[in-house]
Amino acid sequence: MPELPEVETIRLQLAPRVTGERIRAVRVTRTRAIRAHASAGEFRALLLHRTILDIRRRGKALLLLLNGDCSLLVRLGMSGQLVLADADAPVTPHTHVMLELSDGRELRYIDPRTFGQMAVVAGHDPAAMKELAHYGPEPLGDAFTTEHLVGVMAGKGTSVEAVLMDQTKVVGIGKIYADESCFLAGIDPRRAARSLSYDEVIRLRAAVRDVLTRAIACRGTSGHDSAYRDAHGELGNFQCHLNVYQRAGQPCRVCGTLVEYRPFQGRRIHFCPHCQR
Repeated sequence: MPELPEVETIRLQLAPRVTGERIRAVRVTRTRAIRAHASAGEFRALLLHRTILDIRRRGKALLLLLNGDCSLLVRLGMSGQLVLADADAPVTPHTHVMLELSDGRELRYIDPRTFGQMAVVAGHDPAAMKELAHYGPEPLGDAFTTEHLVGVMAGKGTSVEAVLMDQTKVVGIGKIYADESCFLAGIDPRRAARSLSYDEVIRLRAAVRDVLTRAIACRGTSGHDSAYRDAHGELGNFQCHLNVYQRAGQPCRVCGTLVEYRPFQGRRIHFCPHCQR
């Protein structure tokens, strides 16, 4: 599932290439991808002839800011891709929406599992959008302080990993980067959040920011299924630097103990039983 680094990679790649382009045609081949709208016709009418002013990210969501004080909200879900392609490039399977731009290229939304979606929403400010208003702070932003993390961990009987993945507490983190952040911090992801000491919270915050920053530099993570592709259709590279995620049964890169992959509270987690306490 695309998480913050994957979505930020797509934003960084697309913004300089599509800002200023006008949407001159809209094609929808599967209406589930635009299910927030009554019909493909409604979706098309809201987008046609609008100019892309900028692209922003909020958590795992992309926002294409459009003239007329509206935005195209793009959620990639489990397997979504947003690819910029030449008009004559072959259309890959599961391409559900194509936006033809004024320079002749197409912005294509691809989603095999169709958990993601596109929707035209009012305004440009994510904080004012009802679809995003409940989100917590950005983990790479100024609001993600040690004090904030102490506050969301305090009193919580749920696991550390569950808090990290709760988008109302901090946005953009899913299974990949929760597992990796807990490893780097030396914290067992199954521990109750309230059990963390202040020093452990400091370590965890630093680990989250370090892991996400390095993953963005590597253009994200393409797991074993290679579902994630960047805006150019290329695989990410952070999978080459993972310490525990999708490394079950392999030696820990630090201590040599075999990495474990266990079910826990409705999900499965990766961790090193020696390095993480």
